[in-house]
Amino acid sequence: MIFVIGDIHGMLDPLKNLIWKIEDKCKRGEDIEELIFLGDYIDYGPNSKEVIDYITALPYKKTFLAGNHEDLLLQFFHGEIRSENFSESNWLRDNEGYRTVRSFGGTLDYGITPENVAERIGGGYMDFFENLLYIHEREIDGQKYLFTHAHASERMLDKFLLSVRYDEFHKCLRENDIYPYFTPIWERKDCEFEKPEKEFGKIRDYVVIHGHTPVAGMYKTPEYVQKYRTPYVEVNRPAEAKAIKMAEYIGEESIFEFDAKIGDIYGINIDTGISIGHGLSAIGIKTGRSNSYWRDESESEDKIEYTIIQALSDRMNKMDAYMRYYKYRLPK
Repeated sequence: MIFVIGDIHGMLDPLKNLIWKIEDKCKRGEDIEELIFLGDYIDYGPNSKEVIDYITALPYKKTFLAGNHEDLLLQFFHGEIRSENFSESNWLRDNEGYRTVRSFGGTLDYGITPENVAERIGGGYMDFFENLLYIHEREIDGQKYLFTHAHASERMLDKFLLSVRYDEFHKCLRENDIYPYFTPIWERKDCEFEKPEKEFGKIRDYVVIHGHTPVAGMYKTPEYVQKYRTPYVEVNRPAEAKAIKMAEYIGEESIFEFDAKIGDIYGINIDTGISIGHGLSAIGIKTGRSNSYWRDESESEDKIEYTIIQALSDRMNKMDAYMRYYKYRLPK
């Protein structure tokens, strides 16, 4: 099984709880084939450095994408701020980049400059940031996926698919005069703090799995998202989910069946708001190697199923009591 993990934002304890639970479930026979991280490892939370140390040391195949927060750090370091919306204070103050600097042992006493940020963070960590992917394309068991931090649209997609690291990505932006907000690390769907809403739709044959916009900050979301703050299955109309099984005890999954087919959905938003006091989520995608442990009697071959594991942020020291488990089923 491939697990995709949303925005972490320096919150080490929920991240550890999430990984431990993924490993615990997989001890029963399922392999962790790969972990895909969607970016925003830093800022807001107190443990940005420790988060990077932890995820890079995990003993699995890993794919790391860039988030807008890593991009802001790199823009600050490279002096490539291009507008007032991407100023130095935008990262350090508005997006709480100063917490990241502090996690690496820096202080604000003498001011923060690109030179002392690089000195505090160190070359190995800067290499990690510089080599993050800005977009990642993958086919899993016949379904095409696009993994991005924020969202994606058809606009300039082919160029972005060829510009997957920081230097290539920003060269593409400069040469094509693209505003950073209209890229796979900044694009937002209907959220309360960015109006008017942007309309998204099906991109070729892809399902876009992304984060960036906390589902708790969105509007016009279906009832299951509003009530449980779970990952949001995005279609061109509100996709309702029928609960065919709700958890009765700690550790049991709740199962939702959707009224939309997998071919109709254009995205799944897995940012469930760790940075605003809610939860950190991972979505598990079955592959041909997935075994019968992940199946139950109510599942059929004509449905595709995603496994959701969620660590809640406000009670993170009691791991077993504050985890949530969901299965999402969609007709093929």
